Amino acid sequence: MLEEWRINEGNYVLLVHKNKSWLLKVKKDQKFQTHVSTINLSDLIGKEYGQRTQDGLYYVFKPTLIDHVMKFERGTQIVYPKDAAYTILRMNIGPGSRVLELGTGSGAMTAFIANFVRPEGVVQTFDVNEEYIEIAKKNIEKAGLSKYVKFGLFTEKLEENYYDAAFVDVGDPWKLVDLVWKSIKPGSIAAFLLPTYNQLEKLYNSFEKKFYPEETVEIMIRRLQVAENRTRPQNFIAGHTAFLTYCRKII
Repeated sequence: MLEEWRINEGNYVLLVHKNKSWLLKVKKDQKFQTHVSTINLSDLIGKEYGQRTQDGLYYVFKPTLIDHVMKFERGTQIVYPKDAAYTILRMNIGPGSRVLELGTGSGAMTAFIANFVRPEGVVQTFDVNEEYIEIAKKNIEKAGLSKYVKFGLFTEKLEENYYDAAFVDVGDPWKLVDLVWKSIKPGSIAAFLLPTYNQLEKLYNSFEKKFYPEETVEIMIRRLQVAENRTRPQNFIAGHTAFLTYCRKII
């Protein structure tokens, strides 16, 4: 419906000026100051997404999930979209899936998974840090995905053979291999995110008779700078973010 593409009070908008952007909640009689100008947010109400502001300085877009995640408040590093997208496909996650996440962090991967399991699935996410959980709850609420997420402090007692997949992002995942093995269904996929080689070796050594490791990958993106007769790769590229290991539960 066209009405979905009109801005109402309470909606989030992505305000873009050249290479800078801001994620804002539209409220009446409220102004927002940037390094360029001051914007009256009331002027956006009733406008269609994709238009310029009255002064012509900004585009106003409807935020995507990636826009929300990249603007999340961060208590920890986040899982980046390039890593999340491939991982969700490898884990065979879809509408209705029940997914276990160990290591909530700032809630980035939680949000990505929640977006895929809705409308009837759920992400059960655990962390050992209550402060991170509270930050993640606020982030997930802003993204409109709270209905599909259950938060909790880490526990070693989980329902067995219950989850369709598991995602693990902690510093010592080899200590959780037994717990993950018990929690997911036979043949299901667990994904582990690690930043270093020695962590990978320890993880693989813990898999014996529990998981069949299918692959470990590092995902790269190279962006291009496009201009007539001068198109080339950008001078700066994103460096290493993580290694990702995907394995299947064996019995």
